[in-house]
Amino acid sequence: MKYKLLSCFIVCLLLIAGFHYPVFAQDGLAGMPGTYLHMGVGAQALGLGKAYTALASDATAIYWNPAALANQNPYQVYFMHSVLFFDTNFDYLAGSIPTRQLGSFGLGLMYLNSGDFDQRNELNEELDSFGINDLAFLFSWSRELFKGFSAGINYKLVTEHMLDYSGVGHGFDLGLKTRLFDRVDVGLMFLNLIPPRVKLAYESQTYPMQIRLGAAMAFLENKLVVSADVGKIMGWESAMLNIGAEYRFMNNYAVRAGLNNGRLTLGVGFMLNQMGIDYGHKNVAEFGLNHNFAVKYAFGGFGVNAKAFPEIFSPVGEQNISHITLSAKSRSAIVQWSFNIIDKKGKIIRSFSERGLLPEEIVWDGRDDSGVLVEDGKYKYRFEIWTLDGETLKDEGILVSIDTKGPSGTLGLAP
Repeated sequence: MKYKLLSCFIVCLLLIAGFHYPVFAQDGLAGMPGTYLHMGVGAQALGLGKAYTALASDATAIYWNPAALANQNPYQVYFMHSVLFFDTNFDYLAGSIPTRQLGSFGLGLMYLNSGDFDQRNELNEELDSFGINDLAFLFSWSRELFKGFSAGINYKLVTEHMLDYSGVGHGFDLGLKTRLFDRVDVGLMFLNLIPPRVKLAYESQTYPMQIRLGAAMAFLENKLVVSADVGKIMGWESAMLNIGAEYRFMNNYAVRAGLNNGRLTLGVGFMLNQMGIDYGHKNVAEFGLNHNFAVKYAFGGFGVNAKAFPEIFSPVGEQNISHITLSAKSRSAIVQWSFNIIDKKGKIIRSFSERGLLPEEIVWDGRDDSGVLVEDGKYKYRFEIWTLDGETLKDEGILVSIDTKGPSGTLGLAP
């Protein structure tokens, strides 16, 4: 309780002392050192208007808030490609690894490649063309310090290259995340807390620090998520406001919308097993649409899963039962588990739960909790475990299909 009160105090202090500047639409970042570090990564985040500091739920947390890595369970790989303007492309590649004792680790790469620019001499004679390349390596570590409160840091190595000049700089980020009031996640990010300093030719440039404060809340059994961020780039521009919302339907699909400094953003997402594909765009009136594409893959790590064999059976047929195997990997011992079988209307028709270790398997005979045979159709599952450290892991998906009628067709006699 004490750390939650401390979190509330910090949030209120920042809102009062740090964000009293006017909030309005502004894209005035041209010419700022390390601009690409403030552009945002991830098609999901960009579709949500960059309101992602408290919501980060994949390997883009390395950028948005490394503290969020502490609550992520599977290993993840993430790649994003953004098509910008004037032959400029922006790419992000990242991976995250949770461990049982040492916390969570992440590795990210950001690359901005600008197209050909005309090089001219003092007489305005065209000499050749050149490009500008910016590259940043991010090394992250995150850990839950208290129950529901985590912290994360980034070490970043940045490089710049233009013409015959190149420079290298080093910096650090700090992220914090907590859950308040049961359903509200709050995140605080200090980007460039220790700023990189890069020297090109004769002058050095120091990247400005940015502070972002975000909150996110889930509704409708986590199908709808609303998030908001307020941020300030120190010494550069007024505060920025970002708002986003995401709605998930049919388990695998998502639609997103947001406002990024007054600019409308839209996005869609699709999940298939452990793989996800996302698209997002931002409307920039002067130049058109800014397109962002991303692919992510999650595997292994900590989590729960259920698998049934056979996947189709008949309670009144020869194969009249299905064997359900439960698997779980957690950071600490399991103290309780729950497994529910759900019909197409979302109603729980069979429930299993116990304290202690998981059983080797669950056998289902196609009947509900009262012993009545269920109808033909597809059935889903919802599987949850609770651990000694207070962690909750859950999963849901398609389990089995019941078919008592068997194959259908017509019977004919050949001459």
